[in-house]
Amino acid sequence: MVDTSKFHIVTLKSTPTYGKFEISPLIGGFGHTLGNSLRRILLITIPGAAITRIRVDGANHLFTTLPGVKEDLVEISLNLKKVKFEYKGEEPMTLELSKKGPGVVTAGDIVQSEICKVANPNQHIATLSDSKASLSMQITVERGVGYTLAKEQKTDIVGEIILDATFTPVIKTNYTVEPTRLGKKSNYDKLIMEIWADGSIEPLSALKIAAKDMIKSLSQIVDPKEYEEEVITLASNPINSGADISIEEIELPLRVTNALKKAGFLTIDNLLKSGRLEVSKAKNVGEKSLKIIDLWLKEKGFSWK
Repeated sequence: MVDTSKFHIVTLKSTPTYGKFEISPLIGGFGHTLGNSLRRILLITIPGAAITRIRVDGANHLFTTLPGVKEDLVEISLNLKKVKFEYKGEEPMTLELSKKGPGVVTAGDIVQSEICKVANPNQHIATLSDSKASLSMQITVERGVGYTLAKEQKTDIVGEIILDATFTPVIKTNYTVEPTRLGKKSNYDKLIMEIWADGSIEPLSALKIAAKDMIKSLSQIVDPKEYEEEVITLASNPINSGADISIEEIELPLRVTNALKKAGFLTIDNLLKSGRLEVSKAKNVGEKSLKIIDLWLKEKGFSWK
């Protein structure tokens, strides 16, 4: 019987936001089996933290402009979605941001705690134009997996604004498989995994979590555990399930995002159903923007015609 567990993992390169790892020697065919499985899990199940709600002094709703602040609240909220956190807690946590102008407001201006720290403090949030301008808000940070849509959440708090949230800390991942030798045999695989993260988790830690998730899922086949929860069957087309995500999740220039909205493309679902050719007809949506959309859809497991 072939032992498929005898291989080595070597770190080829490691930074806070990028990791390159070599896994070998693997039985022929296992390179693609492990590589594709780990890649999918890395993009789907790794937990992270994101801003889910905000309360801004002087604003009761999202479509508000603040005196002395260059950006409107819609643009500020888009910038807040890009702020990443290293959060060790489980329950929602409220942080404060308060700054007076003139100057730039960044994620580093958020008052942090021991268990919740900003991973990208240089992220731009807003610009205060003069000494009388100020920006003060309460930010709710939550831990989760995948995405949550603002329209699926409710609040009874006056002035609280709910945001779409992207929890996934893995931005991109890729794998390649090369032939390698083991002794005199040359029919083995060498798997190279590359992981790009947002700084809130180390790439190697993300890889280990993905491997543990795979083991946990496969162990149910080997040693089934009984449970009483109702099993919900997803839509028959899994590649497009969960596609009802705001186009604001794609980091496009604001003018392009606005152009897509004006043309009626408010969600990823709209893009997928319309197709690339139809979207390309929208005003101010050029080939460069389409390539950004192509890459984002591919990374998240979506496909469009």
